[in-house]
Amino acid sequence: MRVLKKRLPFWVIVIAVMTFTIGVAVVTTAVLIHQDTVAASKQAMQTRILKVAKSTAKMSQVKQVIRTSNGGATTNLQTYIKPLVKRDDVDFIVVLNHDLIRLSHPLDKDVGRHFSSLQDPQPALKGQTHYSQRAGVLGPEYRVFQPVYDHGKVIGIVCVGVTAKNLNQQLQRQTRPILIGGMIGLLVGLGLSVLLGMYLRYLLLGMSPSEIAERTAQQTLVDDALPEGVVAINRWGLIISTNQTAQTLFQQDLVVGQPLPPTLRDLLFTGAAVSQATTGGIEVTYLDKQLLISTNDLWVRGKRQGQVCLIRDMSEITGLINKLAGTEHYVSSLRAQTHEFMNQLQVINGLLELEEYPRALEFVGQITDSYHQDLGYVTDKIKWPAMVGLILGKSKEAKEQGIAFKVTADSRVPQANFDGQVEVLLLRIVSNLLDNARDAIKQPDAQSVISLTLSQTADRLKIVVQDTGDGISESVRQQMFTQGFSTKGEHRGYGMGIIQAAVSRLRGTLTLADNQPVGTRITVVVETKEALK
Repeated sequence: MRVLKKRLPFWVIVIAVMTFTIGVAVVTTAVLIHQDTVAASKQAMQTRILKVAKSTAKMSQVKQVIRTSNGGATTNLQTYIKPLVKRDDVDFIVVLNHDLIRLSHPLDKDVGRHFSSLQDPQPALKGQTHYSQRAGVLGPEYRVFQPVYDHGKVIGIVCVGVTAKNLNQQLQRQTRPILIGGMIGLLVGLGLSVLLGMYLRYLLLGMSPSEIAERTAQQTLVDDALPEGVVAINRWGLIISTNQTAQTLFQQDLVVGQPLPPTLRDLLFTGAAVSQATTGGIEVTYLDKQLLISTNDLWVRGKRQGQVCLIRDMSEITGLINKLAGTEHYVSSLRAQTHEFMNQLQVINGLLELEEYPRALEFVGQITDSYHQDLGYVTDKIKWPAMVGLILGKSKEAKEQGIAFKVTADSRVPQANFDGQVEVLLLRIVSNLLDNARDAIKQPDAQSVISLTLSQTADRLKIVVQDTGDGISESVRQQMFTQGFSTKGEHRGYGMGIIQAAVSRLRGTLTLADNQPVGTRITVVVETKEALK
């Protein structure tokens, strides 16, 4: 076999194998169809001659002549039966009286004589319809014997049949197209085999499968040795290539031939990533990593076959200095407060112009109480502008959904002087915990509450988030930190993974417990000094 492979090109072997396979398939199919056609034709013939025999046996003229013949008369049915033979397309219709004397026959000389085989029609004399296949006067015949009844008594027999010669001629006419079709199929299969072999030669660039396998193995070794991650997909989003670096970066198995997870496809193969490929790529954030990605199209013979993306982990080089993440929440909250104060000042101004002084004083008192409740209470306990902004934003979102939000009395952050990257991770943990707590309360009511506790020591921060939601089942707890797992639907399930990654970076712990009387309590304790070094 090895010698044959060396002497014959791969595409020639393919043509030979395909031709042999198609030939066997076509011949086998033709033989089976031929057998089925023959069997069906014989079955149809039996049904047809039985129908003719039954209709003939019911004819009054036939019964009358049989009765007179049984009485000793010499009358026959030869003139009456011959037109029926031509009309019903059978070779013979032989009518016998009770003594098995022929009252009709294809040969006039045999009318009035006994049937050629006296044993064959005997079952019909006993009232049984039966088939027979044996030689007769006209040669080998297929025939059926049908008893003729008169007032419930068998008075004669009708025998209808066709000769084997006639049946074989019919079968030849019916099976000839099958044989011709088989030959045409064989020729078409041969032509298709040649085309397939030539197409494979074109696709494989003249290489054999063993050469392709060797080059693929070499390419895999080279890809795994690269410091950059490599992910390539085809036009349908299926992975066609990846390396160990990419698997490590994304902390999940990327299997060749399987679809790329939607989150990674949106991250790596967006229009922006492709458009910026010529300028060195773009920076994106994935979990707690800062990635530099560069995406290019894959072209083969002028056709776009997919895309390939190179990923470099920039976390160790640039870090995650993004203190503005929390500050933006704070600024947004201050803008909202400013807008609200302007509206309230207009109301006060209107009340003063109307000289509604008692009502104006009452309204000012309400504003003061509301400010202390919504902002002053938080800023008194938490001296951390970015976190205060985040809390105010999350409080507003909760209230819009009918959920009470509170910062507990034992919260205390006297001085927030965190490293920029540490602050970003802390804000990320609190933000995602509050979002999950809000989502856990699916049907808010008057008792729906989310509470937050922030307690700072010298080098640690304790974060406690409690909700009155539906709680978390044991089965969900075992999978909730798995990337992409979610009970909220598709394209979700990244919040807890982000929290876990940030807690790990800050050398902290996360504890999950049931809240009393209902809901969930999550406690996070993390380091705030030198935690990322």
